[in-house]
Amino acid sequence: MNRRLFWKIFLPFWVAQAVLLGALYLRVHYRITSEHPWWIQPERREMPELAALAGRRYEERGQTGLADLLNNLSLPHRSRFWLLDATGRELSGLPMPEHILRDAAAADRKEGLYRSYEANVLSWRITTARGSYLLIAELTPPPLSERIPGDLLWTLKLGTIFSAIICLVIAHYLTKPIERMRDATHELARGNLDIRAGENLGNRHDEIAELVRDFDTMAGELRNQIQSERNLLSGVSHELRSPIARIRLALALARNAGGEEQAEMLNRIEQDTIQLDSMLEQILAVARLESGQQKPKFEQLTLNDIIDDVLHDAKFEAAATAAEITYRPGAEIKVNGDAGLLRSAIENVVRNAIFYSGKEGRIAVFLFSSERDAIISIRDNGPGVPENALPLLFKPFYRVDDSRGTNTGGMGLGLAIVRNAVAVHGGSVSAKNVSPHGLEVELRVPLIPAPAGRRSSAEVKLAQV
Repeated sequence: MNRRLFWKIFLPFWVAQAVLLGALYLRVHYRITSEHPWWIQPERREMPELAALAGRRYEERGQTGLADLLNNLSLPHRSRFWLLDATGRELSGLPMPEHILRDAAAADRKEGLYRSYEANVLSWRITTARGSYLLIAELTPPPLSERIPGDLLWTLKLGTIFSAIICLVIAHYLTKPIERMRDATHELARGNLDIRAGENLGNRHDEIAELVRDFDTMAGELRNQIQSERNLLSGVSHELRSPIARIRLALALARNAGGEEQAEMLNRIEQDTIQLDSMLEQILAVARLESGQQKPKFEQLTLNDIIDDVLHDAKFEAAATAAEITYRPGAEIKVNGDAGLLRSAIENVVRNAIFYSGKEGRIAVFLFSSERDAIISIRDNGPGVPENALPLLFKPFYRVDDSRGTNTGGMGLGLAIVRNAVAVHGGSVSAKNVSPHGLEVELRVPLIPAPAGRRSSAEVKLAQV
């Protein structure tokens, strides 16, 4: 599996930790190899005696005796000694690097000690009856494990390993949800609409967790949209099948009928054709609104006038079932909107209320405003709907009772048109059951902003009516 993001997170974190520990090491190394490191103090204190001893050995035994003494004083990979006369000539015959003379001269100027990156050089001058001598000692630092006090070296080693583990955990923690989301994306592309990436996120609330949850929300919405389209296709095919079948049957009967019977069949065909045209118009209306193809023509409208027109026509339909419509308008309320869409939305809700209120039903319509919205409330005294069906009422082709046909409950498109018509105005629609029985549908449309210094329309509360 290609985990480029994992390594892009892990490596910078770990390199940063390693650099930090390396800087700590260098700081410790610098401190323990300062101008007066503790590990050369014994040799420094002994330099006067060693210089006197070397001078005497040279005067007594010559170059060979001096060389033996200096070899005995030297420790492998630790220290080396040389003895110079007043002219700067090395007297033991031992090989001496060129930089030693330069470092020894610097040590003379710094109280007998010169520290370089490779080693530390000590020098001490003595004078005897026979001459003047300079003893030079080069001391190589001991291994780091001997110079670092306590367990600091192990602390650095364990710190490096521990930082690698921590960086590994952090990189895994950050990239794992993204990997799950990538796998979920592939599953979604294959058609698995139920896949979710955030099932094992636990209580994470960081930006990555929010991104994964947003992906799951998007996947859920996508599933709903596709399911809605499937329902639309299924609903269209189901609803159109009945009138088309009746038309074909009526045509077959009309061919063999005559006179009054043929006229009756033709009337039946005409009615089904009108019904079919109405169905197609509603289906196209929903499709245009949901796809955004129908662009509303906004203008300043008075909601009171639109409701008056809708109720004037609705009262003729209500008269067929002796239903009564009461209207309680508030003050004049203006909005920016499309008159046709708003009229269609209000009309669909009112016609539903008349239908479900039944014989001698009671429908109450209210118009008032809140601080920001114009609110149209339409309440009936019908049977209401189950609580679990309330969130689904405004979906296309949804009917509380799937057994109802177009003759008893419509196609389930009216409230979908209401939802979309209100949504293009930036508003919302909701439904709730009311006591003792009945359904209340509330449409909210944003008001025209009131000029500064002026109060909004007076609010008429339903509880006061």
